[in-house]
Amino acid sequence: MCKCRLYAYFSCLLFLLSFVFLSCSKQDSQVKDLVEKNIQAAGGKEKISQIKNFSFKAGPNTYYVSSDGRMKITVGKDPIITEIILAADNKVIRNCYNKITEFEGLMKSNYQAQAKLRSGLFTLANFKEQLEFHGLKSFGPKEHYMLTTQVGALNVEFYLDPKEFTIKRVVFKGFEEAKGRFEVNLDFGLYQEIEGIKIPSSWFRSQVGARGREFKISDVNMNQALDEDFFSNHDVNVGNVEITQNSLKGNVVDFSTARADMVTISTNWTKESIQSAGFKANDKLILEIGGKEIEIDFYDSQPPRSAYEQGAKLIMPDRRGENFVIYILSSEYKDLAEKLELLLPIQIKRK
Repeated sequence: MCKCRLYAYFSCLLFLLSFVFLSCSKQDSQVKDLVEKNIQAAGGKEKISQIKNFSFKAGPNTYYVSSDGRMKITVGKDPIITEIILAADNKVIRNCYNKITEFEGLMKSNYQAQAKLRSGLFTLANFKEQLEFHGLKSFGPKEHYMLTTQVGALNVEFYLDPKEFTIKRVVFKGFEEAKGRFEVNLDFGLYQEIEGIKIPSSWFRSQVGARGREFKISDVNMNQALDEDFFSNHDVNVGNVEITQNSLKGNVVDFSTARADMVTISTNWTKESIQSAGFKANDKLILEIGGKEIEIDFYDSQPPRSAYEQGAKLIMPDRRGENFVIYILSSEYKDLAEKLELLLPIQIKRK
């Protein structure tokens, strides 16, 4: 009787193991088939293997990726580079106005996942060993093949067009105790063919709790002659800063004169340089630029809405960077706008 029960037990176990093995084999086959079709849709394995690096512009950033999975993002207008992000398998580093930080957690995983995606020419090529297949799933009015993987602390979902086999959406999901839920969607636009390779013409980035934004891909270059240390060099070029008590000298690193009644000037002054000069909130400062002296109000944080009235002239922290920005809300400075150029010398001093 015991032998019969033991035989039945092992027979059942063998059946379950066989079922699991067949299920895994089937999924592996489905994943392999979809990855191959996805790579073929982008131009084919042989064509993709010939691309050692490529770059493109999207929004204010220029993206460089290498076939070994590294990515470099630069921000600025030539010859100015205000920010660089380097992403590799082991770490992600940011240099913004010579302030160097290393990303951890979800932010690190996010950049690493995007490096793997872009270095594979927006295909699944660099994820093929870690993918799980989840069948057809709906988003919007259509169904797409869904595959998932894990990159560090991040869950990544890929949605493939069931006819073209191109990636139409990528979703990055995660959770951190300090920051809470993280979820970012990238929806890719029509694919464009460049030198026999098909890559998206744009992507739309949306995040829970924030407004979405479209990024159009332009200025695509493949197999450039890059320096050997290009993907490890994070040096920026933001001009020079001279600090003395109650005075700062520096350079213009960006500017905008799109509106006739407003001049926007991005400086290379950071919070550290502002503090070293001894400036305090609500100080009255004299801005020297382009042969003019202009009285401006200093804010060490975001000013109230009332500060942006017509005729206002102020300097404040940039919402998106590490530097300070000058706003001149007056049409009387048209001649100044005509003199603005990158690396133009500027100075502020306490009145």
